[in-house]
Amino acid sequence: MNEDIDKLCTNNASINVFDSFLDQQEAKVVLPDEDRQKPFTEMEDIGAIGLFDNFVPWGFCDQVVDSYEFWYNKKHILGEETATNMNDKFKMQHMQDGEQQFQGAGGTLRRKDRALYLELADTNLACTVNNYIGQAFQIYQTKYPGILGDSADPVSSWTCKVQKTDPGGGYHQWHSENGCYMYRDRVLTWMIYLNDIPYESGGATDFFHQKRSFQPKKGSLVLWPATFTHVHRGSFLTGDRSKYIATGWFSREPGQVTNRVIGEKMGKYTPTGREEFKGPPSLA
Repeated sequence: MNEDIDKLCTNNASINVFDSFLDQQEAKVVLPDEDRQKPFTEMEDIGAIGLFDNFVPWGFCDQVVDSYEFWYNKKHILGEETATNMNDKFKMQHMQDGEQQFQGAGGTLRRKDRALYLELADTNLACTVNNYIGQAFQIYQTKYPGILGDSADPVSSWTCKVQKTDPGGGYHQWHSENGCYMYRDRVLTWMIYLNDIPYESGGATDFFHQKRSFQPKKGSLVLWPATFTHVHRGSFLTGDRSKYIATGWFSREPGQVTNRVIGEKMGKYTPTGREEFKGPPSLA
C-alpha cells in the first residue's frame, strides 16, 4: 500500500516537472518574421493618398472578419432576421448586396460584393474601428490642415461598412466617393485592408490620376480625398481567397445644427481639445 502511494507521489511529481518544462518551452516560442506584424512608423503621402502601413493590429482585423461571417451566416445560411428597428415603420438591414447598385446597367460586370454595416450589427467593434480611423485622421489633417480650417465646418465618420469580395467580383466602375448629389458632403474616404491578397490574384485598389495601385495588405489603412481628383476602382479578383475591407467616409457636418453642438449647448457633451497623437493602439 505504501509503495503504491510512493509511486503515485513520484508520478505526480514527474507530471509537475514535465508541465513546468512545457511552460518554459512555450515561453521561448519565437514567431518567424513573416508571422509577426511590424510596428507602424509613419504615414506615406502618395498624391494626397495617406498610406498607413501596419496601422491596425492583425488580431483586430480577424475579429472584424469574424463578425462579418457571423452575420452573413445568420442571414444567408440560417435565414434569420438581421435588421435594426429604427421605429415602428422603418428598419435598417445589416447586410447589403453590392450588385444591386447597378441593376439593369451592367450589374455584376460593374460591381459584385456584399457588405455588413458594422455600426448597426456590432457597435463595440465599430467604435474600435473609429478609434483607429480617428487617430489616422489626426495624422492626415496635420499634413492637410485645410480639412479643419477656420472657415471649414467639422467632419465626422459614422458609417463602418465591412465588405467582402469573392473571387470573380469587385467594384470595377471608375468612381469618386462624392460623385452624386446624395453623397456630396463626403470629404475624405478611409479603408482598412482586413486580409492579405497575393499580387497574382489581383484585387488591388487602382487610382486613375495618381497611376498607383494598392495591393491589399492586412492591417494597412488608407485615406484619400473623396472628390474627382481621386477617381478609383477595385481591380478584378481571381484565385481562391476572398478579400475583406472595412470602409467609410468623413463627411462635412452643418456646423451649427448637429447633435454634437446641440449637446454642448445643453451641457450633455463637453468638447475636448485635440490631443497630440502618440501612435496607434498597441499591437500587443
